[in-house]
Amino acid sequence: MKKFEWQATDSAPRGYVMRIVSGSLGYNDGSGSLYVPDGSSIEGDWGTGLSSHVVGDELKPLPNSLAITFFSYIENQFYQAKFDLPYDKILKLFQEGFYSPNNEKHITYDNIIVGVAPGGAVSVWLWGFEKKTEIFYGEADKADIAWSALTSATHITRDEYVRQTIQESLSKNSPETATSLSKKGIPFGLWNSYRTRYNWQPLFTGISLRDGRIGLIKYFNGEQDYLNYPLEKGIAASTRAIPSYMRFVWERPEGKGRLFELTFNEAEIFGAFKKLGSNNQSLQLEMHMELVEGKSMFSVALRNDKESVKLKRTDLQTFAARDRKVEASQ
Repeated sequence: MKKFEWQATDSAPRGYVMRIVSGSLGYNDGSGSLYVPDGSSIEGDWGTGLSSHVVGDELKPLPNSLAITFFSYIENQFYQAKFDLPYDKILKLFQEGFYSPNNEKHITYDNIIVGVAPGGAVSVWLWGFEKKTEIFYGEADKADIAWSALTSATHITRDEYVRQTIQESLSKNSPETATSLSKKGIPFGLWNSYRTRYNWQPLFTGISLRDGRIGLIKYFNGEQDYLNYPLEKGIAASTRAIPSYMRFVWERPEGKGRLFELTFNEAEIFGAFKKLGSNNQSLQLEMHMELVEGKSMFSVALRNDKESVKLKRTDLQTFAARDRKVEASQ
């Protein structure tokens, strides 16, 4: 099968408002292309699809190229590029699909996400319910494009238009974003650094997982998945990007489940991986539960075979778990 049901969507990192001016995913058979949603200022979690445009034939060829023009407000800069996409890899992933615990059946991807970030960073992911897989990263070139391509509101200056858009973006985000930008400037190369993969796997001690599964795990590079635990041999040997979020249900001894949501502090967890994961060392991200003076105490640490680093700034939210399965967020 060489045609599939899929749509295109867009993505940009939170705090760094972007705008796709035009974009198209060219079909491998040369019969046409599908446009990437454009025309709106975008930002959100890196790798999360933002716009939903249901267009084109229900079944269509997969893409082998991406043409993209976009604008980075924080830089006041246009970017433009045309990339070849790894068609054979995309086809293989679509054909293989994956088992979806929440759908309780084998499914495949149904969205292709195009993400743009400062410095000309461009990433492409395949997305299907619980699973999101990066298939491409590239960097576009700076381009000199007329301001009218961005907006018809040319009655105000370009600098003022850009300033207003950035101000509106920062007002919706945490004060830390504005503070970081003023002190450190634009973190060029950040989104490429998210793609560094390590030889790590999760470890649970003193805690049992409902259905033996991490229901959802998100990574800083925009990927997401679920993981059956303990990991199968092939999965355990795979490298992974650094996790940003993890969700699982603790099956308590008395039978009442507790939903755990972990959000990792970016600076802390990157520092720990950099310190312990050099030279491709095997790492374990340990979620530990122990009883202290009658109370259950939970902690998280990254460890190799010689030392460990406690991740004290991990945000933990717990909720009473429903008896039915917890749906994966998209």
